[in-house]
Amino acid sequence: MKNLLNIPQTACLLLLFLSLTATAATPCQGDVNGDGKVTISDVTTLIDLLISNAPSDFDPQMDVNGDGLVNIADASDLIDMLLTGATPHAEPVTVDVNGVTFVMVPVQGGSFMMGATPDETGYASRNEFPAHKVTLSSYYISQTEVTWEQWLAVSEGDIATFDGDLHGPVVNVNLLDCGKFVDKLTELTGKVFRMPTEAEWEFAARGGAGGIHYLFSGSDDADKVAWYYDNSDGMPHTVATKSPNSLGIYDMSGNVLEWCQDFYSWYDGSPQVNPVGPESGYTNVVRGGGWDWDSMSCRVTCRCSYDPLERANNLGLRIVMNM
Repeated sequence: MKNLLNIPQTACLLLLFLSLTATAATPCQGDVNGDGKVTISDVTTLIDLLISNAPSDFDPQMDVNGDGLVNIADASDLIDMLLTGATPHAEPVTVDVNGVTFVMVPVQGGSFMMGATPDETGYASRNEFPAHKVTLSSYYISQTEVTWEQWLAVSEGDIATFDGDLHGPVVNVNLLDCGKFVDKLTELTGKVFRMPTEAEWEFAARGGAGGIHYLFSGSDDADKVAWYYDNSDGMPHTVATKSPNSLGIYDMSGNVLEWCQDFYSWYDGSPQVNPVGPESGYTNVVRGGGWDWDSMSCRVTCRCSYDPLERANNLGLRIVMNM
């Protein structure tokens, strides 16, 4: 078994130690033996099932990397999940700024296949390929897009023009505006806030290591989770009025586009750990689609780029806090 996975003895010993105390970051993902937690026994159970070719209908939680298959790669990624994220399950954190709260949802570190899978070839753009393995450390991400109420509490009205719905997503902010916002939020709270990397954005949109690979964030049905061209009545909507994804995060598909910190580039297909994008570029990644986009442009793998100085009435932000 050790040769099959090529795991050093020290890593095995570390996994054994982790298994004594760790519970699943996302309760069902990787819980192969159904005991309500993820430990080294789930790795061995999955390997035994693969070797024996036992079930033809593997449970969804066995597809650790979210590529639609259950194979030895999932056992390897399950080990990665234990090594990077085998800590007690973190709870959402509420941060108060001038009487206004930010709910930050924990995203436990782990591995996933970033980008479009082969079965999406019919509708995914070239820039969504190739799917490639990415491993991330744990972080917090805002439960909703940043709202006007939150923006005004931090920036005191600077830059954005209030549209009347305090609980609607802030729009007309460029990447520099967003950078000033997270810097001010860090100063006010003493916690480190920043813009998400593109990989962190997609990982959270998928539901983390435990997420099922839906077309949209939380469903294959856009109407359940997204405000987009066909159902938005030509405007952004109050946040958290559609269903959340499995992590309890809202509007990662549709409503407004969300800035990422990465410069835009094509995927190179190589495995990566905590990628931050290229060192330079002319445009930055935006994700999620918006209220005036078609539904397929709101898919979790869909990506495009904007000039970092651009402001638009469909362009907002979501923020990350270091864990």
